[in-house]
Amino acid sequence: MPLERKKVGEVFHFYGKIGVAAIRLTDDGIAIGDTVQIQGPATNLEQTVETLQIEHADVSRADPGQEVGMKVHDRVREKDFVYKLGTMEGPVREPPAKVAPPKRAPPPKKARAKKAPRKKAPVRRKASRAPRSKARRASRRSRSRSR
Repeated sequence: MPLERKKVGEVFHFYGKIGVAAIRLTDDGIAIGDTVQIQGPATNLEQTVETLQIEHADVSRADPGQEVGMKVHDRVREKDFVYKLGTMEGPVREPPAKVAPPKRAPPPKKARAKKAPRKKAPVRRKASRAPRSKARRASRRSRSRSR
């Protein structure tokens, strides 16, 4: 079946360290489980929506007019368009139920050995300059007073 592509919104910021695209939804909403395509002059990324956040709170669906954060697998750029991909026929599918990963026991804590306190480095003093001649000192004093 051919895929239908519908514009959803636009990327307005990309957080590189955490790999999150900030998307302004303008034309349609998106939900977890949707397949989206992010496309621009230097970008062509297709992936399934795994996480959505609105103001640091996890959501399962976002509607037009909202700004959402979405984890992406590759770098995207500002002003890239976001499209929702879907089949032309068939019922609208529900996003898959979120399954919590199995919890692991925390690793055992290791006993830390105490470190010896650091010794401070000796304070270095500037090398003293040779004493100035009396005539030079006098001329400096008179110069500062005249200014």
